[in-house]
Amino acid sequence: MAGAAELFVWWVLAVVLQVFLTGPLSWLEWTVAAGAAVPAAFGARAVRRASGAGSGGGARALHAVLVWPVALVADTGRLASLTLRALRGRQVRGRFQTLELGRGTGAAWACTLLSATPGAYAVGLGRGRFVLVHTLPGPPGVLADALTDGRRS
Repeated sequence: MAGAAELFVWWVLAVVLQVFLTGPLSWLEWTVAAGAAVPAAFGARAVRRASGAGSGGGARALHAVLVWPVALVADTGRLASLTLRALRGRQVRGRFQTLELGRGTGAAWACTLLSATPGAYAVGLGRGRFVLVHTLPGPPGVLADALTDGRRS
């Protein structure tokens, strides 16, 4: 039963991503998106299982998913501002940062959410709940706060 629920969640995420990236869809496009999301869901589950990453953290996952659109808009604004600074000849450098994911946070979905914004990109997993990310300069975003309980170095 848990496997079916996980497949359903991956399927919904794939369909939502398709709609988000392409905009308003006709019924035919909805059908294609729903059909194409089926193998994507099986693939996502297989990758998660092969990586050994847990899916845990239901309450944290919901909070992080709800915060993600805010992080996407905020980080896009930060990236635009930094791009303008770079075009004016100022040096702009990102940084590497180690985040400690909160207890019960699945590394697979946490790294996926982090990497789906312009503000951070998950580079690698360390021991335990540690994730190495490359971030934009400036304070960490709301998504990193939602995933880490404020633990970072």
